[in-house]
Amino acid sequence: MNRKIPQATVIIPNWNGAGHLRECLDSLAAQTFRDFETLLVDNGSTDASVSLVERDYPWVRVIGLAQNLGFSTAVNVGIRESQSEYVVLLNNDTRARRDWLEALIRDMSHWPEASFAASRMLRYEPPHLVDSAGDHFSLLSGAGNNIGAGDPEGLHKQPAWIFGACAGAAIYRRSLFEDIGVFDEDFFLVFEDVDLDLRAQVAGHHCLYIPDAVVLHKRGGSTDATSLEVAVRSWRNHVWVAGKNLPPLLLTWWFGVFVLRMLAHLVTGAIRRARALLSGSRSAGQSEPKTGPRDLRNLPTHYLPVLKSALRALPAKRREVAHLRRLGSLKLLSRLRRLPSPVTSHRSGR
Repeated sequence: MNRKIPQATVIIPNWNGAGHLRECLDSLAAQTFRDFETLLVDNGSTDASVSLVERDYPWVRVIGLAQNLGFSTAVNVGIRESQSEYVVLLNNDTRARRDWLEALIRDMSHWPEASFAASRMLRYEPPHLVDSAGDHFSLLSGAGNNIGAGDPEGLHKQPAWIFGACAGAAIYRRSLFEDIGVFDEDFFLVFEDVDLDLRAQVAGHHCLYIPDAVVLHKRGGSTDATSLEVAVRSWRNHVWVAGKNLPPLLLTWWFGVFVLRMLAHLVTGAIRRARALLSGSRSAGQSEPKTGPRDLRNLPTHYLPVLKSALRALPAKRREVAHLRRLGSLKLLSRLRRLPSPVTSHRSGR
């Protein structure tokens, strides 16, 4: 007998998330929308994640990977395993409100020009500040960031056309992946969703923000954002996002900004180290942004080798997505400048 294909598939990437999974899965079990399946793709966990799910949540399909292959690979495995019209990604350190899926499916059905959509992510601990109201891409910094992060819960309650979706709680039409491909597995973790967001925008797709689709997120619960490994990977992926996807004129702009920012890191880092040496302090260089070297002592041994390897790989990566760059620099610039924009202002978001 053929298995009925559900309208949506919720994919949860997991690595040693046993402490979060019960709350996450209980919230899915309570959803008002029922035509969905749940896939948990486990990245070689060494804790009780898999046994917990298999014992207490038999309705969840578990796909086990032999080792930790990263967020991108895990969700891609789930995307390829599923057949649903809608693919929904959800972090394991979240709790979805009962009507979360219902709101996502309803608004995606109402706005067929939206290829994907972002949830309203609130921080888990009271007062539930905004964690993400979708993603934004800055041409000044050349980086992606979460819209509204840290704002009061009462803000960002109107639907809008936005740049992209945080993959921690997002919905995608299968047709989007069929057009532009899935997540870049070389990213492993961090900015893989911004890469997909920008690839989609350059290809002419549109992203919707759905404020009624609410999840609570334990920010940092599944990723150690303070580790040097994550910081270095963030810097590399930051280079790849723009280098792969931007049309030529905007890429030239981005490269100029990137060089100036790196020079600023070098100068300010040198000044801080000089002051530290003069004052006898060893604590300088701790507040550098995530997308640049946080400490000059790490520059030659960590950041520069990664930057060199990233640049070596960039031409091939850029060729892979060249056919998707349907918007030139001026059209893409015009679009990015007016995002986010209210859905009531124009139906298509163009």
